Amino acid sequence: MELVTPGIGLIFWMTLSFGLVLFILRKFAWKPILSTIKEREAYIAGSIRDSKRIQRELAELDATKEKLLLQAREKADELIQQAKKDSEVVIQKAQQQAREDAAKIVEAAKKSIFAERKAAEREIRQQIVNLTVDMTRRVLRDEFSDIGKNNQYVEKLLEDIQLN
Repeated sequence: MELVTPGIGLIFWMTLSFGLVLFILRKFAWKPILSTIKEREAYIAGSIRDSKRIQRELAELDATKEKLLLQAREKADELIQQAKKDSEVVIQKAQQQAREDAAKIVEAAKKSIFAERKAAEREIRQQIVNLTVDMTRRVLRDEFSDIGKNNQYVEKLLEDIQLN
């Protein structure tokens, strides 16, 4: 029962030992513990301030990054549009040049065909003339080889002239 109802001596010695421990702690340990706690508190407060500042900076960097990405996308789109326009212009110029070249080739071919046709016509006419002259020469030689026929032909011509 003594533990349930402590004696006066026990209470005295407990109080004395508690007071002594309290005095020693206050004298030697309390100040270093409090200064360590204050340092830790200041460090934690500084870390919280730094983390808030870093969060703000990160938010600003994210906003800047988004803005730069948007500008880069716009610039890329602009460059793509310009490249498309330039390619269309180049394609149109190439098509126009091809049309002009084709027209020149067709025109040159037409001129060549026309010149060859004219040359062929001249050659055919020359052959016709040569054949006609040759045939006429043969016909006249046969016709006028006989003097009697020759005289008859001249008389016939004279009659035709007098009738006209």
